[in-house]
Amino acid sequence: MRNTTSTRTGWPCPGFTATWCITTRSDGRRAIPLGCATGSGPRCPSTAIEHELSSLEGQGLAALHRIDETGVPPAVASDDRELLCLYLAVQNSRTPRKRTALLFGRNVTAYANGRKVDKTLMTEYLARKHLGHPPRAAEVQGAWDYYHGMRAMNGGNDSTHDEAVAVTLSSVRVCIPHYRARHWRLETSRKPIFLTSDAPLVLWRPETPNDAYQGFGLEDAHEIRFPVSPTAQLVLVPGQGASAEEVKLSRVISCNQDLADSCEQVVVGHPDRPTALDRVQLAKRGPTLRFNTAPGIRKNSDGTEEPRGDILHMWTTRR
Repeated sequence: MRNTTSTRTGWPCPGFTATWCITTRSDGRRAIPLGCATGSGPRCPSTAIEHELSSLEGQGLAALHRIDETGVPPAVASDDRELLCLYLAVQNSRTPRKRTALLFGRNVTAYANGRKVDKTLMTEYLARKHLGHPPRAAEVQGAWDYYHGMRAMNGGNDSTHDEAVAVTLSSVRVCIPHYRARHWRLETSRKPIFLTSDAPLVLWRPETPNDAYQGFGLEDAHEIRFPVSPTAQLVLVPGQGASAEEVKLSRVISCNQDLADSCEQVVVGHPDRPTALDRVQLAKRGPTLRFNTAPGIRKNSDGTEEPRGDILHMWTTRR
């Protein structure tokens, strides 16, 4: 199991027990102390920023606790709704996957270990480390262009971990309106079978052929989901207001699989409901940053077309 303490995403769940059941992409299911699953152990040295966020995390967990106790999502414009808009935006921005693009160069340089980063080395890195399979030529070209382009813009250096954390968190304020503008639905289950993970905020939309070459974000998501407890989750959908409903087992199972698909490494479940973890499938790798290069074409108003040169295209897969 990889160390996930840098995310400190924990399960915002009232009534914790001392031990939770977890499944990891690499090691399968095991029971471990709660602190290990939630990242409450030693923090990574990135730091001061995460330390400052600890107060927000405590307030956010308290707001989620109130939702779980009352069975009602916070009303529009309420203090708890505004607090959770900020909390969810931070949770979505602070995971390692959000820093993947910014730290791609650093990871390639570390892998090269003094070797020249040419296309042969990039092919090797993508196949052995980043993708886990041989890349297409267009993906190698895109990754190579991105690596050298980012270094050129940064004075020949790679971004540091602290810089990546700061950049990703700088988007939080811009994202808050996307949470505020939605209808907040609390979905509940009679049994404690909702799972959580080390990347608990899930963006979801129906699968389309575009998933093969296109990611999606807050604006395009049909649902924004976040676990409240083993018996409840928040689901933000287009619209206004708030509601609560009990959902069927099939809905919980489907949401749990979506959460497992998008996790970093760890899925966490209630120790008394191991079948909830047994039902989810964890691939060896999760959502991955992909690259592509292709000729760009500009369509003019008169219907003619003209070349624009090669264009670098990047996206993150949904699973």
